[in-house]
Amino acid sequence: MAEVEKPDIIPGTDIIFTDGSNGENTTPGEVVLIPQPTSNPDDPLNWNMTWKTTIIFNQFIFVFVSIMTPMAISPLSLIFEEEFNKTLPEVNMLFGAAAITLGYANFLIVPAANMWGRRPVVLICGLICILANIWQALVTSYPSFLGARVISGLGAAANESIMPMVVADLLFQHQRGSSMALYFWAYFLGLFIGPIISGAIASQISWRWFFWVCTILQGASFIFLLIAHPETKYDRPSAPTTSRNSTVITIRDPNPHPNPTAEKPENGGASSSSTELPTPQTTAHHHAIGRPSRAQFSLLHQPQTQNRSQSITATLLRDILSPIQILLTYPIVTWASLSMGFAANSLLALNLTTAQVFGAPPYLFTPDQIGFVNFAFVVGAVVALVTAGPLSDRIALGRARKNGGVLEAEMRLWALVPYVCANVLGMVVVAVGYQRAWPWEAVVVVGYTLVGLQVVGIPAIAIAYAVDSYKTLPGEVMIAATIVKNTFGFGMIFFFNDWAAQSGYIKPVLMMMGLTIGVTILGLCVFTPWGKQFRRWTKDSKLHSL
Repeated sequence: MAEVEKPDIIPGTDIIFTDGSNGENTTPGEVVLIPQPTSNPDDPLNWNMTWKTTIIFNQFIFVFVSIMTPMAISPLSLIFEEEFNKTLPEVNMLFGAAAITLGYANFLIVPAANMWGRRPVVLICGLICILANIWQALVTSYPSFLGARVISGLGAAANESIMPMVVADLLFQHQRGSSMALYFWAYFLGLFIGPIISGAIASQISWRWFFWVCTILQGASFIFLLIAHPETKYDRPSAPTTSRNSTVITIRDPNPHPNPTAEKPENGGASSSSTELPTPQTTAHHHAIGRPSRAQFSLLHQPQTQNRSQSITATLLRDILSPIQILLTYPIVTWASLSMGFAANSLLALNLTTAQVFGAPPYLFTPDQIGFVNFAFVVGAVVALVTAGPLSDRIALGRARKNGGVLEAEMRLWALVPYVCANVLGMVVVAVGYQRAWPWEAVVVVGYTLVGLQVVGIPAIAIAYAVDSYKTLPGEVMIAATIVKNTFGFGMIFFFNDWAAQSGYIKPVLMMMGLTIGVTILGLCVFTPWGKQFRRWTKDSKLHSL
C-alpha cells in the first residue's frame, strides 16, 4: 500500500480546501469549516445569517459607543485647562486614567466572560458605562472627574475583548478576517467620531451635554443588547483531530488496489486503503438555519457539557495568568501585541497633539474645528475596513490553494505591506507639516487619512494572525495586546506633549513611526519564513485545550 504524506498539522495550520477524496460528499476545492459545527441548531455556528448579523451589529454599536465616551476629550482639553485650572499634561491624565483602566480591567472581564458567558458581562459593563457617563456629566472637581474616568474605563473595557470572542464564537476561520477588521473599525471609529461630537457639542451647548448624549446612546445600546444579544459561548465537544487546534480531512491512498498480503482487521470488517476520519463539513454542505434557544437569553451561561470540573478559583487563576504567559513566552502574540500597540499609539500621538497644534497660531481652531479634523481618520478607517480583512482573507486563501489546500496562519501576513507604507507616509507628512506649519489641508487630508488607514489595517491583520495561531484564546490575545497598547499610551501622556514643545514635532512623531514600522517589518521578516517553527514549539501547550 502506498503511503500518502500527511501535512504537518499543528495549531495554526489547517486543511482549508477539500481534495475531493470524500466520495460524493465533497468536491475538490470546497472550503472546510473551521471549527466544525455540531448538529445542534442552537450552536452559534449554525445560527442563520440574520441572527449573526444582528449580534455583530449589536457588538459594533456597543464598541463604538463605549469607546467614544472615554476617548473623545481631546478637543475639550483647552476648556478643561481653564475650568479646572490644570496644565495640559494634567488634563491629559483624564484620558490616561480611562486608558490604563481599559487595559487592565480585562484581567477580570475575560475570565468572567469565559466562566459566566459573554452576555451577562457585556450587559453589566454597559450598565457601568451608563452610570459613569452620568457621573462625568455632573462632576464639579478634578479629583471627582478622575474617579469618573476610571469607572468609565472599567465599563468600556469590555469593548477591548468581548467582540473578538463573539466573532470567534459565531464565525468560521475563513470569515474572521473581515469581521476583525469590522471590530477595529468600530473601535477606532469611536475614537475618531467621538472628538467630532464632543467638540461640536462643547462649542454649541456645553461640554457636559456631550456626556449626557453619550448616556442616551449607551442606554440605547444596552436595550439592544438586552433584547437581541443571546449568549454566544458554546461548549462544543472536541472532534477527532491530529491536533487539539486543527481540522483534518480524510487522506486516501492514491492507488487503492487490493493487496493480497494485507491482513484483515481483527473485528472482521472490510479492509480499507484510507485513514478514515469523519468527513468534514464544508461551505457547500453547511446550512446555517439555526437560531438561539430561550436558554441562551438567560442572564447566566448554562454549560452544555460537563467540562466545568475545575473550581472557580482555578479557572480565574488560569484565565488571569494565561494572557501574561502568552505575552511573555509566545513570540507570535508578543509581536502582534507590539504591532497593534504601536500602530494604535501612532494615532494617539496625533490625538495628544491636535489641540496643541491646531489650537495655536497660525491655525487658531475652535474646539469644534479641532474635532472636525477627525473626519480624515474616519475616511482612512473606511478604506481599511473594505480592504484589510478581505485582502488578508483573499491572500491567505489564494496561497492555501497553491499549497495543496493547506492553510498556514502566516499566509495572511503579506497583507500588512500597504498599511506599513501608509504609516510611513502619513506620519512623515504629519511630523513635517506640524513643524513647518504646512496648510492644514495637507496635514489633515493626507497625513491624518493615511494614519487612519494604518490604525485599522495593521492591528486587524496582526491580531487575526495571532488568533489563527491560538484559536482557543481570542480574549487572552486581546488582553495581551491591550496591555501593551494602553500601558505604552498611558506613559505617553506624561512626556509626549512636553517633548514636542521642547524639541519640535519631528522627533516624537517619527519615533512612533519608527517603532510601528520597525516592529511590523521585523515580524514580516521573521514569521513569514519561520512562523510555523515558532508555532511548533508551543503546539503541546495546555493553552490549546482551554
